[in-house]
Amino acid sequence: MRFLKTAAVALTVAVCLLCTSCGTPELKHDTLVYQAREDYAALDSAKVVITNEDTGDIEQEFTFKYDEKDVLTYSYYGKNGGKEYAQYNNGIESYTYDNGEYSHLVKGDKDFSKYTRKAKHPQADEGMLMFAPKAVESVSDIIGDDGSVTVTYVYDVSKLGKDAEEIGTKGFSTTYFFDKDGELEYFTENTVTKNAQYNYRVDITERNSVDKIENNVEQYKDK
Repeated sequence: MRFLKTAAVALTVAVCLLCTSCGTPELKHDTLVYQAREDYAALDSAKVVITNEDTGDIEQEFTFKYDEKDVLTYSYYGKNGGKEYAQYNNGIESYTYDNGEYSHLVKGDKDFSKYTRKAKHPQADEGMLMFAPKAVESVSDIIGDDGSVTVTYVYDVSKLGKDAEEIGTKGFSTTYFFDKDGELEYFTENTVTKNAQYNYRVDITERNSVDKIENNVEQYKDK
């Protein structure tokens, strides 16, 4: 499974990979971010919604759920510039629609992937919540009257890896919104390239309350 390669999302995936080797410098409110990442990775189920803040359109949705044997079932849908990508995987079968091409794999096939709590899907792991401490250039925060916290991390693009350079990234920042109890409400990502600016909001919804995940790809079989 992959996310459509919008500039912002491509950068997010690249940085998430980088995070695994990052140190833990003293950064303002970093403990809240680390806890939010840990909490997300521990969820039994959830739905992640990525919205383009400039258009108001939901461009990506990722829904996952672990069964009693800790096997992951997930569905993904993304659209960008007229292109569509969808995937459904239940650990036994995988269905994919990639902008006009439909495919079906079963467990044992060469390119089939099975995910569990131990062998996590990248988007069901803490890397979904982007944080790269060693690349942070500056931090700013707003403390609400009720104790809520809004913290923005601005990154040094030169430290974000080659993928950031390849898409011509000139600036990147992420803002986390925590309520008065320190619980993550949502976060945003802002990417500036030489040709455009991308602003995305990421909401983690239906936490531990996803009942069933439907196969969202079969509708494309004869398209």
